[in-house]
Amino acid sequence: FFIETSGSGSLSYRQSCAVESLALHNQNLTVYVLFVNVQINSSVITLQKLRGKYGNIRLISINLDDYMAGTALEYWYHCIHWKKGPYHVNNLSNGLRLLTLAKYGGYYFDLDFVFVRSLTYYRNFVAAQDNYDVNNGVIHAELKSPIIELAMPNFVDNFSPWVWGHNGPTLIYRVLKNWCNVDNVKSMDSASCRGFNILPRESFFPVHYTDVKELFIQRMENETEAMPDWLTDTVVGVHTWNKISKSQPIYKSARQDYARLVRDNCP
Repeated sequence: FFIETSGSGSLSYRQSCAVESLALHNQNLTVYVLFVNVQINSSVITLQKLRGKYGNIRLISINLDDYMAGTALEYWYHCIHWKKGPYHVNNLSNGLRLLTLAKYGGYYFDLDFVFVRSLTYYRNFVAAQDNYDVNNGVIHAELKSPIIELAMPNFVDNFSPWVWGHNGPTLIYRVLKNWCNVDNVKSMDSASCRGFNILPRESFFPVHYTDVKELFIQRMENETEAMPDWLTDTVVGVHTWNKISKSQPIYKSARQDYARLVRDNCP
């Protein structure tokens, strides 16, 4: 699942790359893109190309009143002032990813990844973003996963509209520390976490957010065409930190690491 919460009814080129690269490398998965409270703009050429080329992509518009009805988030949605504060779109996304996995199980991904290989080997996981934090931008949970069932009431009971990350990555970290009975990321493994996995940073966050501009540097023409050292066989997807990098320009024929990733993985 991907979830588009901005209300645009379409996908940007970068978002489309996330969807395409996942569908390209995982043709045995059905890739759902959920558009929230908006009609999908089916006249957009990008969406037409995605649906025309990849039979495993589904674009679906959801009505939040219906989607929340009868769930653990219904009270939060109707009765808590979640639209306060500067992060309400992000907080809606944080809640919806948990709700979607509670409803259906499966994979959730943010729309600012470029996937470079198949990922279906990995199940029941989140990924570390560094030695100190996990990130909720990538999650797999089977239906009725105890992690998701713990996270849902935690989201409602401890909701804060004012603190960036409190209802997202920090929430998952709170739940995992309790579930795994450890107090740091380095101590979280499949044994201590009873079958849930915390994948290493290199799997989905090989470029730290403090280094993300490196993805968009225009390389010199005489520089090697070899991909960067961090793009190893352990990398499944590359998170591009859209909140930080969205203003970085990209060009179709650029000698940027990002542009080269795009040419290979979302043609």
